[in-house]
Amino acid sequence: MLTAGQSLLRLTVRRIGQAAITLLLVLVVVFLLAHMAPGDPLSGSGDGESFHRISPQREQAIRDLYHLDEPLHRQFILWFGDLARGDLGRSFNDRTPVRDKILQRLPITFGLNLFALVFMISLAVPLGALAAWRPGSALDRWAGASTYGLYAIPVFWAGLLLQILFAVRLGWLPLYGIAGPDAQQLSWWLRMADRAAHLVLPVACLGYGGLAYLSRFVRANLLEGAQAEVKRAARARGLSEWSVVVRHGFRQAAVPMLTLAGFILPALVGGSVIVEEIFAIPGLGRLFVNAVFQRDIPVIMALTLLSGTATLAGILLADLGYLVLDPRVRRG
Repeated sequence: MLTAGQSLLRLTVRRIGQAAITLLLVLVVVFLLAHMAPGDPLSGSGDGESFHRISPQREQAIRDLYHLDEPLHRQFILWFGDLARGDLGRSFNDRTPVRDKILQRLPITFGLNLFALVFMISLAVPLGALAAWRPGSALDRWAGASTYGLYAIPVFWAGLLLQILFAVRLGWLPLYGIAGPDAQQLSWWLRMADRAAHLVLPVACLGYGGLAYLSRFVRANLLEGAQAEVKRAARARGLSEWSVVVRHGFRQAAVPMLTLAGFILPALVGGSVIVEEIFAIPGLGRLFVNAVFQRDIPVIMALTLLSGTATLAGILLADLGYLVLDPRVRRG
């Protein structure tokens, strides 16, 4: 019979293998879709070289550089071989290394998603706990109606409304970008204040949808954790209703909340594509949109790899946390 450690190790290896196979299939599908789109993959070149004006020799040299005359399966194998050596290729658009493009924009997207995650958790957990404290009360009904209403608003529409209200009409916050035109001339504190002002609307736009379902998720799991039997036993020990919900509810809700946490950050990364485009934020999301319009296949593949890895890593960490915290899953 396997010990708990051996069982956990076997399940971990199995989860990692499943994640690797899933990521490989995602990359194959995206690669085929990118190449099967109509038109020439190099037609979106942005370095000033039109393939109708350069010599046939120059055009053929560029095609040889990107292996565009090879069969699709051969192109994918060559791309995967370069990836195994740590080479993400060069952009079709400006011939710069894809790795440099990603490293330049990664801190912006990471910071935006990190602030959005803090915004969601700092509001959703107290709101869900308050709703679970008095289920069926006016506060609970108001919280449910408002969060469901927020969840139903499309991100692109919410972003435009926020821009119109707070940037155009009231003039309280910047309209777009991550810094003002004269930010480099300001002192460090004023630069940080300028950056924070530029992030308020994008962070709110990126986090309001997650705030809605996360608060309801917290409420549901707190109520499930603070069951009637637990409440009666806690009251017999002299604990208040709030203590029952917070102390016992959060303890029982830790496992499902950990599972949800594995999906939140990848979902934010996907949502940042729209938010970065609306607010003209030079992050990975906007880079991906530009790459799709320009058919910049090396950039598309690299960002798909990064996004897929982040998504599967979040799910994998949630699964492993579930295995560690709940022995019933290991026995199952």
